[in-house]
Amino acid sequence: MPIIEDLTISEDIRLIVWEISETINDLKTEVILSEDSLKLLKQRKSEIQKKQLLAVRNILKELSINDQDLVYDKSGKPFIRDGQNISFSHSDNYAAVIIGKQMIGIDIEIRSDRILKIKEKFLETELNYPVDLNTDKALIYWNIKESIFKTVDNSGIDFRKNILVLPLDLNNNYIKSWYLNDDQIDSYNSYYKVSKNYTLAYVIKG
Repeated sequence: MPIIEDLTISEDIRLIVWEISETINDLKTEVILSEDSLKLLKQRKSEIQKKQLLAVRNILKELSINDQDLVYDKSGKPFIRDGQNISFSHSDNYAAVIIGKQMIGIDIEIRSDRILKIKEKFLETELNYPVDLNTDKALIYWNIKESIFKTVDNSGIDFRKNILVLPLDLNNNYIKSWYLNDDQIDSYNSYYKVSKNYTLAYVIKG
């Protein structure tokens, strides 16, 4: 089974990372897809996009969640019918899912220097920190901000101005982050890691 990480973070939060090595048929035969998921699968153009969707559904099966119980709100954010929160992410041959009763978000990204070319699109205050911004730090900033975005009911969010992350120390795996919007200030416990092939972060609303 291609589960490369299975973390019980707390009594009610669990995280799974899946490395996709199967064919589409192999992934599909392991799950019973809802009508909505079948429609989404047909809409996916590339083979890797189809595999990513199916990998997430295989993770749901591992978490004892029926695909029929995965639903989306009006903004397109997923949740589980029993009231649990869920967030998922995929990049290349990796998929990650986190579930829990608290407000949570997750993001995974393949390691690539391309992130430095677009850093001004999602970083502002962070660019002024007196530390070198290398590829891994830029990716982790993106991971955290994308994870927070997935918890916020605001499609017009500006990653540069509405999300603030403290200076990163890659020897650590935790940082405090905030979502800021007018008088609204929400804090997040943000956890991260750099793996050989990817970076990953997940956030828990404080």
